[in-house]
Parts: sequence; structure tokens; C-alpha cells
Amino acid sequence: MLILDFAGWFQCRLPTDPDPTDEARGVSGFTFAVAGEPDLDRIIRFQRPVAPRTHGPTVGVRVTAVSLDGQPMPDHPLVGAAVDLLGEPKFESRNYVLRDSAQGAIVPFRLGIFGDGVEIEREDVLYPPDPERRLHEIPALFHERRGSLIPLTIDRLKIADATGIVDPLAYRRRRKALLEADLQQTDDPVARTALGKRISELSIVAPERLQVATLMVYNDYRFDINGPTRIADATRSLGVQVDTTRDWPIAFWMGAWDADALCGYVRGMLSIPLL
Repeated sequence: MLILDFAGWFQCRLPTDPDPTDEARGVSGFTFAVAGEPDLDRIIRFQRPVAPRTHGPTVGVRVTAVSLDGQPMPDHPLVGAAVDLLGEPKFESRNYVLRDSAQGAIVPFRLGIFGDGVEIEREDVLYPPDPERRLHEIPALFHERRGSLIPLTIDRLKIADATGIVDPLAYRRRRKALLEADLQQTDDPVARTALGKRISELSIVAPERLQVATLMVYNDYRFDINGPTRIADATRSLGVQVDTTRDWPIAFWMGAWDADALCGYVRGMLSIPLL
């Protein structure tokens, strides 16, 4: 078995409850598009963030470790490879229509791993009996298989170990101070409006408010990737023969939601069976 561990910050510019799923700017939830930014689009980006906000985490998910049949392989060509979700994936709960909020499936789910001379892609088909069926017509059991196994759950140790964030209030205070300094340095009206909104949101300090609390929560996903596969390994750098007929188990969590930067952290493991 080839095991790939991966981790990093991702971007997701999405509206939040009670805003509707298609809210473009953010009104009554706790996330917003600010002046000068494009509309919210809900796309989960492991790479190439859109309109990244100043002083936020650096977006980029990478393979952090590789092992083969239980043996670590620190020099494997996939160590450091970019991990991406392809096809403009989104969290699909639709305000509790498809699933409880924050437990929706990621649709589509096309995982890509891009290393030096090696590319691996595999798609999970949400509803194998009819892959083209519309989301709201797919039985709930299939949404549950790919969705989060748990609602948003607080785990300070998990978040601190992965991100270094120990105190969410201190984390937000540091960001607020940087933005206040930026505000003093610009006369641009659009920039000042955007900074003012971000500073206002970062001024929220009640621990129970979602702007603060979501920095310490996570969702957990575990399913077997079942669909079409693409492997490009012209130089045979992988050194193994991948089994594309069997499902590939994947387990990952997504959390440490930074409501100011519209980012979260992902950490997980992909298991690739071999011939």
C-alpha cells in the first residue's frame, strides 16, 4: 500500500448560515466579500486562491510524507507534491436541504496530486447508479457517505498541533493590529472600506461567536474513492504499479476556519492499493 499524508491551508469563499447558499456578498452570516473583491463563489481551493486577503495563511496543500508498505520514504518524488481538488468543488448542504449544515458532501470530488514527473488523479462518483443525476434527486445515504461524519466539533489540541493556533482571540488580535496599521498607510477609498469591514469583524471577541469559535472546530471525512483514474508517470518515478480497479480509501479533516481570511486547514491520508 502506498500512503500519502497531506496537509495545508485551503481557501473557500462561501456565505454562511443563515445566508442562502447563493448569497453573493454575505449579509447575515459571519463571512463576507469586502469592497474590491469578486462575489463569493463557494469553491474549495487547495491551490491558487482568488483575491487572497492580506496577512492571512498561505494557501497550498502538499504531500507531507510518503510510506510504502509501512516504510517511510522521505526521498519519494511525491513528497512535497501539490494536492488539489479539481472541477471547482463546493460543500453541498444547501442550507440543510441536502444535509445538516457543515456536513455536506464535497461535489465534485476529483483529487489531483502533482509531483515532479508524476501526476495522479482520481474521481469519486457520488451516485454510481446514475452519475448524472441532480444532487437533490440523489438518495441521502450517498450524500452521507461522502459528507462529514460529524457536525462541527471543537478540538483545540488537533487544531493547535496542525496550525499552531492555541489562542483564537490572540490570533485574531494580531491580524487586527496588522490591518489597523495598513489602514493608516492608505488613502484608497476601496481599500479603506475593505479594511474597515475586516477590522470590524475582527473586533468581535465573544468566544461563543462563530467568527471566533470556528477557529477551533473541524469536520471529519472518510470514504473510498471509487471512480475514474488518471496516472502520468512517464519516467516511472513512482516505482510501483498502482491498482486502479480497487477503491482508494481517503480520510481527512477540515477545520481551523479563519472567517477573516476565508481559509481553513486540511490534513489527511490517501491510501493507494498496489498490484
